[in-house]
Amino acid sequence: MVKVRLETSREHVAELARLRQPVGAVEELIWNALDADAEHVVVTLERNDLGGVDRVRIEDDGSGMSADHCDEYFRPIGASWKKRAQGSPVKKRALHGKNGRGRVRAFALGSQVRWTSISGRPDGHGRHRLVIESDRHSMDEFDITEPEPTDDPAGTLFEAFGGEGLDVLADDRTRASLTTAFATYLEKYPDVRIDYDGRELDPSSEQLHVRNYALPALQGHDGEPAQLKIIEWRGPVTRALFLCDEEGMSRVQLKPGIQAPGFEFTAHLSWSGFDELDADELSFAEWAPDGTPAEVVADARQALRAHFRSRVDERRREQVVEWRREEVYPYAGEPADERERAERETFDVVATTVVRHLPKSTRTRRTTLALLRSVVAHEPGDVLRITEELFALSRQEQEELARLLDRTPLSALVKASSKATDRLDFIAALEHLVFDGEARQRVKEHGELHRILEKESWVFGEEYSLHASDRSLDEVLRQHCRLLGREELVPEPVLREDGRRGRVDLMLSQSARRGKAERHHLIVELKRPSTVLTMMEFGQINSYAQAVVKADRFRDTAVTWDFWLVGNSMDDGLRQLAHQHDRAPGCALSQPRFRIWVKTWGEIIEDCQERLRFYGEQLEYQSSTEHAMDYLVREHADAVDALVTDGTLPALPAAREGDAVDLPT
Repeated sequence: MVKVRLETSREHVAELARLRQPVGAVEELIWNALDADAEHVVVTLERNDLGGVDRVRIEDDGSGMSADHCDEYFRPIGASWKKRAQGSPVKKRALHGKNGRGRVRAFALGSQVRWTSISGRPDGHGRHRLVIESDRHSMDEFDITEPEPTDDPAGTLFEAFGGEGLDVLADDRTRASLTTAFATYLEKYPDVRIDYDGRELDPSSEQLHVRNYALPALQGHDGEPAQLKIIEWRGPVTRALFLCDEEGMSRVQLKPGIQAPGFEFTAHLSWSGFDELDADELSFAEWAPDGTPAEVVADARQALRAHFRSRVDERRREQVVEWRREEVYPYAGEPADERERAERETFDVVATTVVRHLPKSTRTRRTTLALLRSVVAHEPGDVLRITEELFALSRQEQEELARLLDRTPLSALVKASSKATDRLDFIAALEHLVFDGEARQRVKEHGELHRILEKESWVFGEEYSLHASDRSLDEVLRQHCRLLGREELVPEPVLREDGRRGRVDLMLSQSARRGKAERHHLIVELKRPSTVLTMMEFGQINSYAQAVVKADRFRDTAVTWDFWLVGNSMDDGLRQLAHQHDRAPGCALSQPRFRIWVKTWGEIIEDCQERLRFYGEQLEYQSSTEHAMDYLVREHADAVDALVTDGTLPALPAAREGDAVDLPT
């Protein structure tokens, strides 16, 4: 018997053995079998009475280990005959292991290990058998028996005894890990077969999508450009970026370094430059930013990102086709207009991101997708928050969804188009309130109209923002002080000419571009639609204007004012005052610091319709009474509740059968 001692310390061997990583040990031993020209490798997990794995056998039909070479196989650590070889001994296949560590990894599978190897005799006449044994107490020593003649076929049987923590080897994730590790090898050499725990590893049946890329050529490198193979798998796998030699044999496994929620993948990066580095150097290649290997890895990750951006779009289309076939997709036919087209695209982005969280039941999935459509259509700005709450997205999925929504303007487009159609619906509703025979008699300026318009101040101009609503003139000027950065309050009440305090309905403000303290204010005095505007109403708003501009504290400030008197119609006297040839239509009084305008709802609505005409045409959208009432009740329920209750406004139609939307369980 020959005793061979490893040329290293026992502590170093223990470190290299990685005793807590049995999966890696099985992988290394399979590679050893393949490097010995095995065509069939069988991994057997033997279980105890309780079903736990307590013994591992790995048998192959390779060329075996001869007595003449055992010293070279087992003595040096960190070196291997494979570094000098041009391929496997007989079939000249590409070699995987070149670091001389596989044999010590075996100790992760048991406290005792044994190889029984049969190989051809050096003289070519017959075969002989060797047995190599060791245990964890002396991991730096291997006992090798004298060769014995045998008629058994060539090959090697590895056995590990007394193992602990081996149940992980029976996990489906281990099978998946081994399948991905040997995928490119089994593709390159289709005559090779690996059986693991009673089933053949069959990467081709587990692959969902495969694509190859040639990376950009590197300056200063004469070899062929690096090749990147991306494999998407049907089931869960450990994501990895394998750095491979020019033959495609894996040398080192890195993390992919990208995010691609919903995809199970491995990437295999092959480049001749990796042949020149050992495993330790390759493991730290990405940490050397100025090195060529790091540049290759960076290019590969860039290609991975581009690949999955493209695949997200492809998968989205494939998923939508499947949903249509299942009749759960919440849209039918082609988009009716550009708004719906944009809405559908945003829906597809969101729905396909959360697809793995959708219920299994067809009926519940249909309901959930209908709910998601409603979120996209009505709350596009809150899509991310609502989907996270609804589907409990992982942090990675949240980040990916946010990236997708940021990458395209779809969500913003839907939000903008929703805003435009909401405004078209509101104008239609406003027309009903002020022109409908019954509604115009019922609607009050303070009870309903005022409360609605303070939330829709865009009607009077996009440049205005609301600063005061239904306040006395004192408060209007207090608001003005704050806008100018002056916190002191008005020392005494602002009175109209008749000595009474006035009230205004709406105060809107625009900041001038020329200076910080320059502002323009719009004061709107609303009258109920049934009121005919006369000189009496004009006198009222004129008294408001005079009270404001004559207030001592504000006489010299850099501010201008417009006062609007708004009603449904006006008498002839007021119309003549408001339509003079030397002034803009509607301007009844023009002074250096203020103007008074008399506006009818017809003029205001026509102006709004003109501003919205372009959006309506581009979105191919025309509001209906149902849409208008839906918007009014949805956005201004507190203001119009009494009008709906007494029948002045039509109630929304009852939900049709099948329209109900329940949260998924």
